Parts: sequence; structure tokens; C-alpha cells
Amino acid sequence: MEPKAATFLEYRNLLFSIAYNMLGTVDTAQDMVQDAFLVWMKVEPDAIRYPKAFLVKVVTNACINYMGSGRVVREKYIGVWLPEPLQDVDSGGLGIETYQTLSIGLMVLLEKLNPRERAVFLLKEVFSYDYFELAELFEISADNARQILKRAKDHLGQERKRYRVDVQVHARILQNFMRAVREGAVDELIALLKDDIVFMAEGGGERIAVDGQRLTAVQRPIYGAKHVGKLISTIMPKFYRGLPDMRTEVVYVNGYPSILTFTGSKPFGLTIIESDGEKIHNIYVQTNPEKLKHFHFDK
Repeated sequence: MEPKAATFLEYRNLLFSIAYNMLGTVDTAQDMVQDAFLVWMKVEPDAIRYPKAFLVKVVTNACINYMGSGRVVREKYIGVWLPEPLQDVDSGGLGIETYQTLSIGLMVLLEKLNPRERAVFLLKEVFSYDYFELAELFEISADNARQILKRAKDHLGQERKRYRVDVQVHARILQNFMRAVREGAVDELIALLKDDIVFMAEGGGERIAVDGQRLTAVQRPIYGAKHVGKLISTIMPKFYRGLPDMRTEVVYVNGYPSILTFTGSKPFGLTIIESDGEKIHNIYVQTNPEKLKHFHFDK
């Protein structure tokens, strides 16, 4: 491998992590990384003093430009839009812990920010860039970078202080949730949910044929424990009855255990929960086949 390609490979996972957390889609993040590679291979090595800084700048600016043009498309999206989940293994079943991925819930929250605010927030809070590095990257002053971060945090409010729950605690709550859903224990299910829980589902406009009906994801968020509990306890039995070969598997997604549901060899749903260590405060369901195509599971 030639030296330039080897240098790029050294930073590839970092570049993908930045692009994925910025954009919330796997394929587009990979495209940003590939574009950065093409740019890198065209520059003269002697002209770049700090390859890492150069590549991060290329990818970050590409993502900001893409988000600026993509926001119009996002606003016309039918129903709820959710970030594409990233399974914590690659196609060969190997861990990809070298990627730094935010939880789906925090990525949903970051949708409140404009592209530059999101970039500054991610690079400072997730990738530990200091204000002087941000200033050089964005060609602004350090004070300006500090102001952008403050605006980003103000827009996020107290919600940015997401609960950081131990993975084992999260897994226990997920298992309790799965058992309540499977057994149709409505009261037990509602007891697991915070009063102000939010349920969001993306289907990409696709419908799932179940027992003579064609079901689609709810097109707006559902609020409150009773409403969410009723929705889940009404919908899930239809799948268990109408899809006799339906199975579930626990997979790790964006750092936490989640529920992958599939029939035969085809995944058709992913349920992600967020909890405070005691109760569930957000549920995200992804049924858009385009955003599940990268998933694999044990047969």
C-alpha cells in the first residue's frame, strides 16, 4: 500500500464517525469518506502539514454542505425521519468499537441544530477538539467557535444531558420490556414507561402485510405512557399472530442492546429504547427497509 493511502486509512474510522454522526445515514457517510479519499489522493503530500486536520476539515465541510442541500428534502419526508441505526459489528461479525457513534436519541436531538452548530458540538463534545482547533478548521476565531457551541447547547437545552446508563442495566430494562410486550402484559408495560415518554417510528412510506392488513409506521410522535402502551399492546399482537415465522434477536446498535425483528432472513423492524436506568423515556422504531439493509443476525 502506498504511503498516502496508508495515511488515509489511519484516519478513516475517525472520518466515518464524524460523517455518520453529522448525517445520520450510513451510505452517505461512506460517500463523504470516499470523496475525502479522492481529494486526499490528488493533493501534493508536501503541501499538507497536518493530514488529520486536513482530512477532518474536508469531511466536515462536505457534510455541512450536504446537510444544507438535504434539509429541504428532509422537510418533505413523509412521516417521521430517524437516523439510520448502526449495528456494532461489521459484515464479518467483527466489532467496530473504533467508531465513535452517538445514541439514536442524541442524534435525534441534534436535528435541532443547524449544520455548523452540529459540527462544532460534535467535534468539541464528542471528539474533544479545543476551541483553537475548531477556529482553524472553520476559519473563525476561538471566541466565535465558543459562541457557536454555546448557541448549540442553548438550542438543545437540558435535554442534551442524556442519561448515561450502564449497558447491563439497559439490557435488563430491555428484557423486561420484551417480556411485557410478548406476554401482552399491558399494565406491566405501562409501568416500565415514563409518564412523558415519546414514541417515534419511521417506515419510509413502506407497508408491511400482516394477517390480511397492510400496516405502516405511525406518521407522528406519540406522547405519554398510556398512549404509547396502548399503541404497542395493540400493534404487536397483530405481528405475533399474523407472522408465524417472526423472530426477535437482541443486537447492539449505537452502543446499546436493541431488538431486531425479522421474518425468515429479512429484518423488518428495529426497536431502540432509551432509559434513565429505571424507566423508558423514549422508544424509536425503525421499519424503513432501506435503513435496515446493513443489518445481519445469527440464523
